[in-house]
Amino acid sequence: MSNEATIQLNNVQVERGEDGLVTLQIEVAPEAVRLARERVIKDYSKRIRVAGFRPGKVPANIVRRNVGDESIAQSVSDELVPLAYQAALEQSELRPLDRAEVDQLTFDAFDGEKPLNFTARVTVRPEITLGELKGLQAEIVPVNVTDEDVERGLEELRAQRATLKDIEGRGAQNGDVLSGELHVFIDGNEPTEEPSRLRGFILGESGFIPAIDEPLLGVNLDEERRFAVQYPDDFKDADLAGKAAEFAIKITALKERVLPELDDEFAAQLQLENVAAVRERMQEAILEGRERESTEAMRAKLVEAAVASAQFETPQSMVHARAHRRLENLERELEQRGATLDQYLAGTEKTREEFSDEVHAEVEKELRQELVLDEIARREEIVASQQELENHYYQVAAAMNQPVEKIAETLDIETARASVLQRKAVDFLVEHAKIVESETEAAE
Repeated sequence: MSNEATIQLNNVQVERGEDGLVTLQIEVAPEAVRLARERVIKDYSKRIRVAGFRPGKVPANIVRRNVGDESIAQSVSDELVPLAYQAALEQSELRPLDRAEVDQLTFDAFDGEKPLNFTARVTVRPEITLGELKGLQAEIVPVNVTDEDVERGLEELRAQRATLKDIEGRGAQNGDVLSGELHVFIDGNEPTEEPSRLRGFILGESGFIPAIDEPLLGVNLDEERRFAVQYPDDFKDADLAGKAAEFAIKITALKERVLPELDDEFAAQLQLENVAAVRERMQEAILEGRERESTEAMRAKLVEAAVASAQFETPQSMVHARAHRRLENLERELEQRGATLDQYLAGTEKTREEFSDEVHAEVEKELRQELVLDEIARREEIVASQQELENHYYQVAAAMNQPVEKIAETLDIETARASVLQRKAVDFLVEHAKIVESETEAAE
């Protein structure tokens, strides 16, 4: 049965607040509640097993006794509220910007005379006046690839395929791979009997807090070194934060990275004919990357021009919410790596307030771009085909190196659709733009 036939709205009251916030008071007709209840009970009668009754033939009173009125009422509201909310949006010609908050739900699923009422609060898209979209001008920067670029790329490629070899006759140098056992002493006492295992790390690039790289320079296999350290005041383990300690590290493995020779055997591993083919492929890859970066920079300039010419108010409540989530996610990621936001900021020489202001500004810029691109797609009647949506899922999966099935579980279809439409809106700007080649070559 179609949504139009089952959802009857007695009343929709719209109250517009500040910053794009809209409150909807929605009343669903009793008849819609009755029909939904009958559908839910019929569905349960097919699923439950009651002696003496075939599936789908269990009477309503027995279904209620077996399932419970509370579960039936929950199923009714789960069906009706989203449909009624969508119908109210269409009736009121509102375009939401995020998910609604629903509360004050009141109804009696078993009283055929009473309606279902609820309140939905949502931030809606602002009214946007677009500027002239055709004839925007942007420069595209020409790119090239030098022999030095190719050599650097080949060195990086060799480093990626390096093997490890036991070191003999010398101590550890930066770039070597070390493993070891760590004993920690606080006030001369060791908190744990068992040492911590230091899995293979690159000396000079370990990122350990407190730092251990410099004291281990020149260390030999099976050698133990003891040195003083200071835990930072904001260390994630409150029992260690701010304390002086002594580390005793015994090296259990000491290896150097051996880069493969750039020869025909190396080329064969890359499924190429010879070294000349490797160099040619490297040059092509670097050139493709730089051309892609130059094109993306040009597209970004067109988007900036379109946003600059548009007139609208940015919903600050959404900016604050997104910025808050971004900061929370960053702190969570840092914590997983054994660091804190204050430690991260120490390297940027910024205060929390300065960094928060930067994040808010960045989020506001991104949101304004999204809103303008969405409006361009709507005004120009740009659509996303099923094939384009499927391609988007595969592209995201490839970028994240994950199965597309896993991406489909976390990336909802509307978010994917918005991404496709925004990309096609940029394509529209490019198609109608005046693109000129810059006289300045891209920096290497």
